[in-house]
Amino acid sequence: MITHAKRYLMRTSVSVGLMVLGGMLSPAFAQEAKHELPLVTAGAVPLYPRTALLVRIQGVVKIRVTTDGKKVASVEAESGPPMLVKAAKENILTWEFAEHISTSFVKTFEYRIEEPAHCDFSNGAAVLHMPLEIRVSANGVQTCDPATEIKPHP
Repeated sequence: MITHAKRYLMRTSVSVGLMVLGGMLSPAFAQEAKHELPLVTAGAVPLYPRTALLVRIQGVVKIRVTTDGKKVASVEAESGPPMLVKAAKENILTWEFAEHISTSFVKTFEYRIEEPAHCDFSNGAAVLHMPLEIRVSANGVQTCDPATEIKPHP
């Protein structure tokens, strides 16, 4: 016959066991519940806004992107210089996605002005880590002396 003390001990052991088991399972459930980021299948190449380049505006832009399962449903600026925010929003609105569950995520654009070598007229670059990060760089604007030799970009 089970005494009251033994029954209490069994209940406590079972309760503690269930709590431990629940604690072990919750990270697994959390990982399954976490949505995969959507795959970007099409979109325009992000460019450095010419006016922002001329006035030397650079910085980081953060934008919350909400999708409807195929395309961008809304974009909301979280931070960044307004001229760069406008360019980032315009770029994001060109994106199309592989079919997915509607989701929302924060996209980071980093706009950076690189100082060019003297009279080097090479283009900047866009490095895409889709869909979360994009780094857009452009060479600074420089006036060259026409008497000097202009070096072509390799």
